Amino acid sequence: MPKVTAVEPQRKKKDRFNIYLDGKFAFGTQADTILRYQITPGKELTPEKINQIVKKEELSKLFDATLKFLSYRPRSQKEVEDYLAKKISKKENIKFSEAKESGLIIEIEHKLTKYKYLNDTEFAKWWIESRTKSSPRGKRIIKIELMQKGVSREIVDELLERIKNQKLLALSSIEKKLPRWRLLPKAELKKKIYSRLSMRGFDFDTIREVVAQIEEKG
Repeated sequence: MPKVTAVEPQRKKKDRFNIYLDGKFAFGTQADTILRYQITPGKELTPEKINQIVKKEELSKLFDATLKFLSYRPRSQKEVEDYLAKKISKKENIKFSEAKESGLIIEIEHKLTKYKYLNDTEFAKWWIESRTKSSPRGKRIIKIELMQKGVSREIVDELLERIKNQKLLALSSIEKKLPRWRLLPKAELKKKIYSRLSMRGFDFDTIREVVAQIEEKG
């Protein structure tokens, strides 16, 4: 049975320690793991116990990395799954599709959901708000973006139903370009508006209302 021969603090991370078994480096771990498993020189560890400790460390590292990933902006469940799968795939040298099936991802997602770090409905609300405030987008584009991020159609449709004043958002989307476009011939002005708003995901009826209002104002 492998025996602990040394427990040494890491040079760069003082809160972590290197564990040596039978004179050879085995794994790195945290101080609380050492206390929990009473890892001291002379202690024997079964292969099962070693695997348990190593898995716990891997889970802890991945969880901390995911929290950092989430600190930049909210994420959908699919974004988190893909992020974790890429890290696991690289570390274990396995296919991305295989990494997606890892039990580590399930454990981390469960923990993130428990502490309310992961919620597709809240993520979708945030995404919609950001997409309607800054450089406004229409419902069509927002729906595509959210579904690409793995948010269910039911959640997306329900939240998009709450968006009102599409015409106001569309006008806001072109307000900076409109003064310059007004110098163009009428037909070209309409073409610019239709092209711009269509690319930003606004529906035909909304675009037609915008064009009518702009033409009315001259």
